[in-house]
Amino acid sequence: MKPNDPDRLSSRWVAGISAFLALFAVAVLVKLYVVSIRDGAALREAARDRVVQRRTVQASRGNIYSSDGQLLATSMPVYELRWDASLVSKEHFDKSINKTAIGLQLLLPERSAWEWLTYLKEQQSEKKRYALIAKNLSFSMYRKVLSLALFDGGPFEHGLIAEERYTRLMPLGMMAERTIGYWRPDAKAGLEATFNKVLGGQNGLRWMQHFGKGQWKPLEANYEVEPRDGADIETTLDTRIQDIAHRALLQRLEQFQAEHGCVIVMEVATGKIRAMVNLGREKGDSNYTELRNYAVWERTEPGSTFKFAALLAALEDGVVDTATKVDTDGGVYMVYGKKVNDSHKGGYGVISLGRALEVSSNTGVVKAIYPKYAANPQEFIDRLYQMGLGEKTGIEVNGESKPFIPQPSSARWSGTTLPWMMFGYGVQCTPLQTLVFYNALANEGKMVRPRLWERTIDRGQVVAESEVEYIRSSIASKENVAKVRSLMENVVLRGTATNIRLDSLKLAGKTGTCQLEYWNPEKMGYQASFAGYFPADNPKYSCVVVVSRPIKSMGYYANVVAAPVFQDIAVGITRFIPDEQAPPKGYWTEGLENVAQKQSASSEKQWADAEADLERGTMPNWTGWKATDALRLLERKGYTVQTKGNGRVLSWNPGVGRKTIMLILG
Repeated sequence: MKPNDPDRLSSRWVAGISAFLALFAVAVLVKLYVVSIRDGAALREAARDRVVQRRTVQASRGNIYSSDGQLLATSMPVYELRWDASLVSKEHFDKSINKTAIGLQLLLPERSAWEWLTYLKEQQSEKKRYALIAKNLSFSMYRKVLSLALFDGGPFEHGLIAEERYTRLMPLGMMAERTIGYWRPDAKAGLEATFNKVLGGQNGLRWMQHFGKGQWKPLEANYEVEPRDGADIETTLDTRIQDIAHRALLQRLEQFQAEHGCVIVMEVATGKIRAMVNLGREKGDSNYTELRNYAVWERTEPGSTFKFAALLAALEDGVVDTATKVDTDGGVYMVYGKKVNDSHKGGYGVISLGRALEVSSNTGVVKAIYPKYAANPQEFIDRLYQMGLGEKTGIEVNGESKPFIPQPSSARWSGTTLPWMMFGYGVQCTPLQTLVFYNALANEGKMVRPRLWERTIDRGQVVAESEVEYIRSSIASKENVAKVRSLMENVVLRGTATNIRLDSLKLAGKTGTCQLEYWNPEKMGYQASFAGYFPADNPKYSCVVVVSRPIKSMGYYANVVAAPVFQDIAVGITRFIPDEQAPPKGYWTEGLENVAQKQSASSEKQWADAEADLERGTMPNWTGWKATDALRLLERKGYTVQTKGNGRVLSWNPGVGRKTIMLILG
């Protein structure tokens, strides 16, 4: 056979192709072995995971309540509705589509009846398995959609898929919004952040099927792992006092067109925060909202409200007395070439140190106290720390700034640092830290830790509760505290705050007016503050008011801007909040404790029985229930609850729509 014989060439081609096909067949067999035998189980599992997964189901977040039973934050279930058109028979679709399109127009008017008709027909013709119907529907609206003709029947007949999620609502609007706070993956603040583990509960698990584009639907009605709802927390906030404080502060902010301000009202003996208001406005905006928690976060030089801290330190060290005479010397005192000035031109002449505090004389306070510590300033600094003024309060919300007290050993210390501290410059603290000091004065020297959390409630039962905690059992001797308290009363009776004096209610406190950013003429402004307590003869509440950057031409002194807010709050609380007196410890209170223990056990059984009734689809007997307990349980079970009246449940009526109820209280 010749080399170029066509038959020989053809045989070579056939042999080459045969060899290639043989190798290809071997490769295919090897791949089949790998896919089906060696890695088969893992690959099948991976494929299943892409289509069917056991996915996390978020638990319902617990509620946040005020001490007077008002709902401050709650999780409201909302629903996203999808439609699996492949499950609906053509006969059922043709029979019900027209009525359903009209019904959807009435319930979801973003589309006309014709547009709904066209849209549903398109989804049905293409057998779409996850067509969007609506997002963020309430439970009652979801039930109305479910009642339409097309979606009548079981889930495997109508194909309607309801995905539930929870959104956070604040029923009282922006009241205490920054104190309540929020919890999101990208931002956390307030009580929501601090108590996230308690409120968040435990998420569940559910088998779900993937439909592409990140969309999943449940495979069955039951959960693989049932989610456990979060517990509720009750705060120390009283919405009545919060409202009084909010209105009083807002009025003055608007009157003086201030940049922002805050108010805190605290119960003297317990440290319970009854109100915390933070109002500010963006540049160019006339509306005030809760932008930041200024009360806890904002650290500034306090100004003259710090003078009583300086006085108490000097009294404790025994270097001065309130009767010590001091010459205010024309209202100017030179220290290291710098002037200490009084706001009152010409000064006050020769007066006692106590009187210098009443009229807030800078020269009087500095001339009387500064020379006693000039040779050893560390002694004064150490005394401030001993009184608890150098540390955070430990309030439950995050973001509290640490007080700043300069140290003589630091590079920032100068000859004017110590004398300027005497009237509140060079030191920095937050409004809350100022209040804690003044509350200690009202509390006979006992410095109580402030608190916003009252108790945690899970399934109707108290599982944790806060107690009174002391930062310092005593910041000073009772004798020296009494001297300072007497001067605080005189500030209102005959000092810088006589404009808020009342015959019907004794007030005590201290005004503070200080300059902000005084080193920059373009940014310089004023801060007006007032800290004190009431009633002065038997303190029950302490309060601090801080107003930042009022318009100077409208007024900026503390007695004009901040003190009237304090007065309005004191009058409002005294008039409208009943004085609840607890009986002394003894026979009766021990008896009451025994009754309370029995009631707690009874309440636990009552809660469990009611929960079981609701799960069976029957309505429990709500008569005699506390309104807050009934609300908690009904809302947990997806009911929309309306209330009428106040007190305990007298009767109830079914509301309009499924899973709605009206509670009649009295």
